[in-house]
Amino acid sequence: MRCNICGGTAFEDMPKRPLARCTTCRSLERTRVAALKITAQVRPQPGAHVLHFAPEQGLSQLLRGIAGENYRAVDIDPPRYAHLGLDVEPFDLCRDVFTLPRSRYDLIVHNHVLEHIECNYSVVLIRLAQSLSENGAMLFSVPIVGDDFTDAIVDASDEEKAARFGAFRHYRHFGRRFIAETLGMIFDMAPDYDLTRDFPPEVLREANIPEHHWRDFTGTSIFVVRRRDLRV
Repeated sequence: MRCNICGGTAFEDMPKRPLARCTTCRSLERTRVAALKITAQVRPQPGAHVLHFAPEQGLSQLLRGIAGENYRAVDIDPPRYAHLGLDVEPFDLCRDVFTLPRSRYDLIVHNHVLEHIECNYSVVLIRLAQSLSENGAMLFSVPIVGDDFTDAIVDASDEEKAARFGAFRHYRHFGRRFIAETLGMIFDMAPDYDLTRDFPPEVLREANIPEHHWRDFTGTSIFVVRRRDLRV
């Protein structure tokens, strides 16, 4: 096994996920799938305009190497990235998404971000897609746990939110039985998920992508959509 982002060969356990995280670039399964799709399918050109939300260490290095000065990393809480040496701009998806220029970005990336925002995630996705260039792509993932979809925005204190939604504030969960009725209502996308249609098993094994993430929707499933895929 070798990390397809940094080339690292050592991996460490995560809760209920043995050998999930690269000890060198800190990539997770979803990060490595994202990198596979970026390099093999999306293939952004040198100098491409890239917008990266909640930037992962290894993926940020990959994208900066492609985009150069046109790489933009953003997050609602930039100081949390200081120890990684990443230059991250402040950005609140619920307030700032409408400030994004239309038809600008060749690649927009956000992994496990939508579950945290306290606003209409559909509008956020639509507005992000409108910010893509004609041939640009948005690449993203969300937690997919169980079959059911849940969504809640509440007027409560931080303590009450932590008690109800956990320390990481997961306000919504995308159930695998309702992908068509949620994300699929926004974008024209495949009704199923199968990584082996895009990558041979030996490539997935080499990148340390466990087989239970190859087919069916999971939190490691990476969606790639374009502006023309919008259904609204």
